[in-house]
Amino acid sequence: MYGPVIEGKLLRLRPPTPDDVPSMMKWFEDVEVTRFLNVTLPPSFEAEKEWLDKTGRDPNVIYWIIEHEGRAVGGTGIVMIDWRNAHGMTGTVIGDKTAWGKGIAREMMQVRARYAFTQTPLRKLKSGYIEGNEASAGAQKAAGYEEVGRLREETFGDGKWRDVILTELLRSDWEAGPSS
Repeated sequence: MYGPVIEGKLLRLRPPTPDDVPSMMKWFEDVEVTRFLNVTLPPSFEAEKEWLDKTGRDPNVIYWIIEHEGRAVGGTGIVMIDWRNAHGMTGTVIGDKTAWGKGIAREMMQVRARYAFTQTPLRKLKSGYIEGNEASAGAQKAAGYEEVGRLREETFGDGKWRDVILTELLRSDWEAGPSS
C-alpha cells in the first residue's frame, strides 16, 4: 500500500504515481546511486510500473516517494511487515544526487519512524546498510537506529566482499529519544 502524504521541514513523503517511473528508472541506471544497493541491472519501464502497482496492492508494504524542492528525489518504505509481531524492514534510496548531503535521509527516517510509531501498531523498524555506506550509517544513527548485528561478507561490490550492518529502532527507544 502507499503511505499518506507527510510533510517534513526538508521533504515531503507522498504516494507514488505513474509519472514517477521515469525518475525512478534514472536513479537505478546510475551506478553511483546503486553502489550500495543490491541492484544489478536497471529495471525496464514496464517492470518499474509493475513493481509500483504490486507495491500499491501489498498490505505488508508502506511505500512513499521522497520529494525535495518539489521534485521526486528518492523512495522509501517499510516492507515485509509482520503485523502479528509488529515489525517491518525499512529501506531508502536517494536517487537524485543533487539531493545528497542535505540531511534529507536523516529527516525522512525520522518522519517515517514517527508515522510508523504513532499511526500503526509497529513496535520495531529493522534496517541495515552495506559496509562503507557512511551516508546511510550516519542517517540511521541520527534517526535513532542502533547496530544489532553484522552479516559478514554478505554482498559483493567495488571488487570486494562487504559486510551488511543490521540496525533497528524500537518504539520504546524512539519514544524515549531525542529524534521523536
